[in-house]
Amino acid sequence: MPATDLDSAWFHSNPDRAYRLRRQTPGEAAQWSVPPGPGVTAWCIIRRTDGALEAFGLPDDDTWDDYDEELAGFFETLRGNAA
Repeated sequence: MPATDLDSAWFHSNPDRAYRLRRQTPGEAAQWSVPPGPGVTAWCIIRRTDGALEAFGLPDDDTWDDYDEELAGFFETLRGNAA
């Protein structure tokens, strides 16, 4: 799924960032083959270079740092490219 216009605008406003972490909209989460259940929030990481998106769920009370260094590794793990 490509990045949205809002994601593109975010990258334009944050030119130093390579990844964006955000919650998914209810419409995006509804497209999952198994939508997140109660108590789980749908999140995604978008990669600037190609607009690639990886979605994942976290328990509602979990938090996540949005540093590029952490997001890059997690993104690659989600893609199945981890070393």
